[in-house]
Parts: sequence; structure tokens; C-alpha cells
Amino acid sequence: MKKNSALWRRALFAGHGLWVAAREEASFRTELLAVVMGVILLYWIQASLIWWGVGILLMGTVLAAELLNSAVESIADLVNPEYHPLVARAKDYGAAAVLVLSIVAVLIAVLLLWRRFHTGF
Repeated sequence: MKKNSALWRRALFAGHGLWVAAREEASFRTELLAVVMGVILLYWIQASLIWWGVGILLMGTVLAAELLNSAVESIADLVNPEYHPLVARAKDYGAAAVLVLSIVAVLIAVLLLWRRFHTGF
């Protein structure tokens, strides 16, 4: 891809990246399933607009972090396909970032459910 190509062309490359991640990355597919469940949950409990905003922001952040983690892992494997402690550390840090965001998302969902079923909106 040429730098500074047309917006539509860059969007096609980004869409291709999403497709490849969904096809090849089990973690990304799992998180896509969690997003679907999150949307269903928000709809089911008739969440307010602010909760929809928070939910969508969190779901998008987790997916974006997973994509960045996959990118780091791909480059690390290209640079050094053999085991190296620094490569392992970089991969672990990327996975930890996704884990932290996922835990935060689950905690926010618990707060949403707690608020909905114990105090109402």
C-alpha cells in the first residue's frame, strides 16, 4: 500500500485486517462473541443511552487492543521466530493489556447489572 492513498483504499485494507483477524485469531473471535452478547445484554435490560455509549466504547477498546496485540505478536514472530525472552515478554505484555481491558469491561457490565436490578435506572 502506498502511503497517503485514498481513504476508500485505506478502509479496504482495514476491512481486510478485520476479516483476517476474525478468520485466523481465536481470541478475536471469542471477543466478537462477547461483543454480540454485550449488545444483547444492553438491549435486553433496556439500558440508557449513556450505558450504551460506555458499552460500545469498552467493546471497541477490547477489540482494538486484541488487534494491536495480534499485530505485535505477528511482528515479533517475524523478527525472531525462535524463542527469545524479550519476544515472550512483549507478547505477554500485549496479552496482559487485553486481559486488563476485558476485566474492566466485565466489571462495568456487573455494575450495569447491579444498578439495573438493585436500584433501577
